[in-house]
Amino acid sequence: MLSTGEIIDGKYRIVRLLGEGGMGAVYEGENTRIHRRVAIKVLHANVAAQGEAVARFEREAQAAGRIGSDHIVEVLDLGALATGDRYLVMEYMDGEGLGERIKQRGRLSPQELLPIAHQLLTGLIAAHGAGIIHRDLKPDNVFLLKSRAGHTDFVKLLDFGISKFNQLSGDSGFSMTRTGAVMGTPYYMAPEQAKGSRDLDHRVDLYAAGVILYEALTGQVPFNADTFNELLFKIVLEEPRPLELVDPTIDPGFAAIVSKAMARDPALRFQNAREFQEALEQWGAGRGPELAVAMRLPQQSSSGLHPHTHSAPLPVGQLGNTGTGPRLGTGTPGTWAQTGSALGADPVALPKKSNAGLFALLGVLALAVIGGGSFFAMRGMQAGDAKQAEDAQATAAAERDKQAAAEAEKARAAESKAKLEAAEREAASARAETDKMKADAAAEAEKAKLAAASASAAPKLAVAPRPAVRPAPRPAPAPKEAAKPSGTGAGGRKIRTSL
Repeated sequence: MLSTGEIIDGKYRIVRLLGEGGMGAVYEGENTRIHRRVAIKVLHANVAAQGEAVARFEREAQAAGRIGSDHIVEVLDLGALATGDRYLVMEYMDGEGLGERIKQRGRLSPQELLPIAHQLLTGLIAAHGAGIIHRDLKPDNVFLLKSRAGHTDFVKLLDFGISKFNQLSGDSGFSMTRTGAVMGTPYYMAPEQAKGSRDLDHRVDLYAAGVILYEALTGQVPFNADTFNELLFKIVLEEPRPLELVDPTIDPGFAAIVSKAMARDPALRFQNAREFQEALEQWGAGRGPELAVAMRLPQQSSSGLHPHTHSAPLPVGQLGNTGTGPRLGTGTPGTWAQTGSALGADPVALPKKSNAGLFALLGVLALAVIGGGSFFAMRGMQAGDAKQAEDAQATAAAERDKQAAAEAEKARAAESKAKLEAAEREAASARAETDKMKADAAAEAEKAKLAAASASAAPKLAVAPRPAVRPAPRPAPAPKEAAKPSGTGAGGRKIRTSL
C-alpha cells in the first residue's frame, strides 16, 4: 500500500487512493517533473510474482501504445518498484464507467446510447485495425469522461489486459493461456469464447458490444444463472430473450441492430466494427424501419441446425454509395444508403423516340439493349423468386416440424397424464380394498373375542354350587315336669298320697 505524498520512481507523487482490489490498487498521482495529473495502477508484489499476471499487465500497456486512438486510455509509463510491485501510469480520467451509469439510471434510451455506442465502435475499429482483440469488453471497461474536446460522455476503452495480439511477431496472444481456458467476464462472452475456443477473432468484441447495449437498454444481461457452468451453457446453447419482449417500447430498428450483433453464429453478426457503426448511423438518420426489415428476415446458421432472425452480413465502407451493391436480404440490390426502388428511388425514365432515321436506329439499338437487359433482369428476378420460394418452403417446413413436435409433446403429456390418473385410481382402489380387509379383519377379531368371552363364562354357571337346604329344626320336646318330691314331714319322712 502506497502512502499519500510518497514519491515513486523519483517522479510520481501519490495524491490519494482511488480504488483497491485483490490484485492491486489505483491511485491518483502527479508527475512532479511536468505537473501532470495521472492515474497509477499498481500490481501487488505477491501477484507480480506470477508470470501470467505480469504478462497481462504489460499487455495492457502495449495494447494502448500500439492502438493510439483517442478512444483508448493512454498509457504513459510502465515500471517496477523496489518492493517488487509493478506499476502502470495512465492518463487521469474524470467521469464514470458505463456500468455505474446503468446502475444509477436503470435503463438508457436508444437516443442516449447512440453516441456512446458509436464512440465505443470507433475505439474497436482502431484496436482491430492494429490487430488487437480486447476479449473482455463490459460496461465497467467503457469509461465516460465528463468532457473532452467539447463533447460530454467522451468514451475511453479500458483494460486490454487479456487482449489478443494477432499481428505481434512470435505472439499469438494465447501464450499465456491454455487451450480451452476461459478468459473474460462471463456475462459478455461470445458463444465461441464461452466454449473455450482457441480460434477467436474480432467478432467476439462485437458480440460483447451487443450485450453491453442490451444491458443498457433493459437494465439486465441477456443471460443469467446461479452457477458459472450453467451460465456458459446458456450462452452457448440458448437464444437471448428478444428486446421487444423485455421492453416493447424499444425502437424495433435499434433492437434489430442489437440482435444482429448478438447472433450466436459469428457469420450472422456484423463482420466488423465499421459495419456495426454504419448500422447505427443509418438508424440515427431515420432508417430504422428499413433496418428492422432487412435484419429480421429468417436466415439459417452455418450449421443448418438453428434458424436465426438475422440477415446476411452487410458491406463495410459503402455508406452513401449510389452504385449497385450487395443484397440486403430483401431481394433488392443496394447498400446501407442506397437500396434501389425498395427505399423509394425514382425509376429511370426512358428517352422518347424520334422520327429521324438516326434516332430510329438508336431507338432500335436501345430497345435491343433494354430487351437483353430485361431478359437478364427477368432471369435474375426468377432466380430471386426461386430463392425466396425455397426460403419460404424451408420456413414452412420448419414451422410444420415445430408444430408436429408440439403436437407430439402434447400427446406425450396427455398420455402421461392418463397413465398418472390410472395409477392414482388403482392406488385408490387398492387403498379401499385394504381398508375393507382391515375392517373385515377387525370385525372377525371382535366376533372371536365375544365368542371366547362367552365360552369362558358358560362352565362357571354350570358348576356353581347350589346352597344346601338344611331341614328345619324340630322343636325340642318340652321338658318333663320334675317329679315332685313326696312330702316328708319335718322329720324327713315320706308322705304318701293317693290319687
